[in-house]
Amino acid sequence: MDNNSEKTLIEGLRKGDEASYKHLYTLYYSELRAYLSTISGSVEVSKELSQQVFIKIWKKRESLSINSSLKKYIFKIGYNLFIDLQRKNKKDHQLLDQLKHDAVHEIVDFTNDELDIKINLVLSEVNKLPEKCKNVFLLAKKDGLKYSEIAEELNISIKTVERHMTKALRRLRKGLKIIILLFHLFHNLHIPF
Repeated sequence: MDNNSEKTLIEGLRKGDEASYKHLYTLYYSELRAYLSTISGSVEVSKELSQQVFIKIWKKRESLSINSSLKKYIFKIGYNLFIDLQRKNKKDHQLLDQLKHDAVHEIVDFTNDELDIKINLVLSEVNKLPEKCKNVFLLAKKDGLKYSEIAEELNISIKTVERHMTKALRRLRKGLKIIILLFHLFHNLHIPF
């Protein structure tokens, strides 16, 4: 695409011209998906991220400021969204690793009965999660499925899987902190739980 055509297309986008937006989509969607599929290693992730790129462009159409070629601009947005996803997934994994680490260290201090009580409390917290959150959480943590596999299994987007996992982890972290504090309080006071 030459410079004049790009400028015309960008101008159309800024004005909210849907034909310009469709033309942009037709020009770059397939190539962007192939690129994102290559760097992510997942067709599902590439679909989700590609859609997010075009949604982002449409939402920010009035203030588009492109200093490079349109293609580079689009691919840069896709790359940044991929990096954000990687960081978020890494954060979730670090949190779970920390929870596992804490759990292993706490197990040493408890008798079998106390451990059974604690496991039941954790399961109780998991069961309090909203149904969709619970399903996503269990598929990820109990069955070991990747986000893309969960998305396919439940026929939802990867972004929706991420939202449910974030919500589940936040609720579990909050609920378990309170339970663990109470458990330690009763344990230290030797009050039967």
